[in-house]
Amino acid sequence: MKNILIINSIQSALNQVGEKLNSNFIEFNIDGYKKTKSTLSAAKVSEIFGVNESMLNEFEEALRQFYTHQLDNQKTRLSCLRLSLWLETITKNMNIVFEFEKALISEETAIKQVRALELIVRDVITEQLGGKENVIFKLQELFKQEVIDKWIKSADESGVLSGTTFSELSNILLDKNIFKGIEEIFHSSDIELSKSTRDSLRYILEDIRVIRNAIAHNKKVSNIQIEALNEYYKTIAEILKNAKKTNIDPDSYLDLSKANMEEYISALKEDHKEIFINLENIKEKVIDIKTDTEEIRKDSSVNKKRSLFIILGIVALLLITFTMLFLQQKQSNDTSTMGSDLREVKEIVKGDGELKNMSSTDDLSATKDLNKRTKDKNAKRLAIIYFDNSGGDHSMDKLKKGLADMLITDLSNINMLAIVERDKLESILKEQKLSNSKEFDPSTAAKVGKLLGAQIILTGGYFEMMGSLRLDARFIDVETGKILKSDGVDGQLSSFFKIQKQLAWKIINTLDIKITAAEKKDLETNENSKALTYEDANLYSKALDYYDIGEKKKAKDILSKLNKTYPNFAPVKNMLSKL
Repeated sequence: MKNILIINSIQSALNQVGEKLNSNFIEFNIDGYKKTKSTLSAAKVSEIFGVNESMLNEFEEALRQFYTHQLDNQKTRLSCLRLSLWLETITKNMNIVFEFEKALISEETAIKQVRALELIVRDVITEQLGGKENVIFKLQELFKQEVIDKWIKSADESGVLSGTTFSELSNILLDKNIFKGIEEIFHSSDIELSKSTRDSLRYILEDIRVIRNAIAHNKKVSNIQIEALNEYYKTIAEILKNAKKTNIDPDSYLDLSKANMEEYISALKEDHKEIFINLENIKEKVIDIKTDTEEIRKDSSVNKKRSLFIILGIVALLLITFTMLFLQQKQSNDTSTMGSDLREVKEIVKGDGELKNMSSTDDLSATKDLNKRTKDKNAKRLAIIYFDNSGGDHSMDKLKKGLADMLITDLSNINMLAIVERDKLESILKEQKLSNSKEFDPSTAAKVGKLLGAQIILTGGYFEMMGSLRLDARFIDVETGKILKSDGVDGQLSSFFKIQKQLAWKIINTLDIKITAAEKKDLETNENSKALTYEDANLYSKALDYYDIGEKKKAKDILSKLNKTYPNFAPVKNMLSKL
């Protein structure tokens, strides 16, 4: 009966959300939602929901789990509560009433359960790694020493894992090298809402982290959050009690005095404070970026009149050329030749881009250079700008160059696409003092796009969360500066090569590019070649960094090693040919 009440409450909330998305919604269902989203775009739906696109993806996963397991008595309650947590956020942003009247347990018990779940995760890891004495040695095989030193500095007498944030603790648990020994403990049909035990646990731990942060902010824990915590704790506790490979007693972690409760909440605040400091550092960088962008805008304003005269000069020159050709051909008796020449002039004008969009002679030469390398005059001209690392792990920053170069290589041999070479991109970005897509407001995007001779800019972001990698792409129209479409892919970080290839296919589909059978075969051959690991993708990015700053020997040393491991990896071969 309780499950039916929750489902009815969820369906009512979904129907209200559906009405605000599309007045044609009679009853919210997953097929209708997908159809509406394809009409509105992910960016627009995110805006209406008041969330970012990565959060939208998480909501959609919870929605999928809800509809998949709605008739499965074992999983219904978990999937209902997961979706309820997301609906609570979204309905609040959309001014829709959605709440549970009463929770089964008190807020104090919920806080005890958060602490218990955190200690359970710590002890499961410690047990798997051979006890407290061995944990540091095992972690040193998997993580950088500077990270482990930070954990040790923040830890108490209970062990190094007490010095981690909850996100870091979850990442350690779900690390593929550690989790392979733990999976047997958590392998249960009760918890498997997703395709694997690891993925299912990742979603639950992320929900717990969000509620834990609310407690750290002194926010009142909602009835929905209390219900979810209670269900997560009961489910995990039951799994551990029935597991043969662990001696952990989950009930022992609930014994918490008032003094210990206050100490735990204080520790939560310190944990969150550390995360907040990292976010503040990111904010400072964004402020610097905005300042640079404002300077670029000022420069553009100063040069506006000069650019106008240049545009008029180019127009006049082309008109004179066109007139001279016309008069010359008028004197010729060969009318078919005259028609051919006139078409050639029109193609030159068309191929160089609309003159009203040109801001300098550099724009014109860039477009001509791109046209020379294009196999089809109707090809779409695309510039792939470095994606941003939007997560908190700065060790992933360098990945942006390798990711861009791999996409450029995959797409460069397609007849109907003209891709700006990375060397040209690097040169323009340095010249304009730009380093990432956060700096690309509409006017800057239009300016850089013209300098690169592109019609469309592809940029976006990526982040890692609990062993999963998300790549989000945005397509920007150079002429208007507007985002044409947003799209993305995700998967396990260990499957980086596969995720990157999936994104390449999505780019082709989004741009509605028709590829030949031979082009499709080439793409599939590249896709089925030896997969570049995430670690080696980072190494390749490092080589590109060395190349860009002129340290070509260091770049060549790395590329040569990679070439031995991946003899068919085209980006490495291309770079080695330049050295």
